[in-house]
Amino acid sequence: MARREIDISRSMVALVASLAALALLGLSTQLPGWLGRDEGFDDISPGLLTVAADAKGVATLGGGVSVSLYPDGLRILRGEDLLTQTVIGGSMLSALEGRATGRGDETEEKVTRVLSNVTIDELTFLPGRATYFGHVSDGEVTMPLVMRVELAGSVIRLGVDVNGADAVVWHLDHRPLTTGIRPALPSVNLRKKAAWLAPSSVEGQAAFSTNLGTDIGVGPGRVARGVDVRGEGRIDVHIWSNAAFLTVSSYARHQPSPSPSS
Repeated sequence: MARREIDISRSMVALVASLAALALLGLSTQLPGWLGRDEGFDDISPGLLTVAADAKGVATLGGGVSVSLYPDGLRILRGEDLLTQTVIGGSMLSALEGRATGRGDETEEKVTRVLSNVTIDELTFLPGRATYFGHVSDGEVTMPLVMRVELAGSVIRLGVDVNGADAVVWHLDHRPLTTGIRPALPSVNLRKKAAWLAPSSVEGQAAFSTNLGTDIGVGPGRVARGVDVRGEGRIDVHIWSNAAFLTVSSYARHQPSPSPSS
């Protein structure tokens, strides 16, 4: 009887050990997401956006395209069609200090400082271009920025130069059906995913699209560029350069209307 009890006890110990190992395996697969890291990305949240009275309003770029900036974000439209907009109620970008190591899928960010609070002080308008001047800060360090929105042929270019930054993260408003475009990204729905662009992809080449019917490209080339759609309510575009830009289709593809339910 005692021998049988010993065998049962050993079986129970083995079972508990197996369950513990499975639990640890599951924990290890979840930790990167809990810690804000996935596929080498840091989770960079937007900060506050402050817009001076002289910089608020709508600027017409031509061809029916306009850009508007208010404290709830930046929007680019053609007529009444929304082409893209930055995250609602937060800063449109963050500046990073640090470095990116590796290449392509092996890229990994090592971020040492995040500056996410953006202040826009001034707007200068020229035909086809709106230029915004301001700064980005974390409360201790401040970096000047110049942001431009301009027509560039068949696309609209949204660019920024942050003096002193190692990288820029654009914070776009989340849209359903955010889908990669080859060869920059796999042609899959990027919901809850993060992926680095193929190093060979040309700067500004369409990298992903959304249900707005526009394609978004990322530049410059020859630097680490990635798209992170894990954050709630936003699409973060990471670009390891102090001068970073997005290209947006200047026309939206109209999506088919859903068929009426019977």
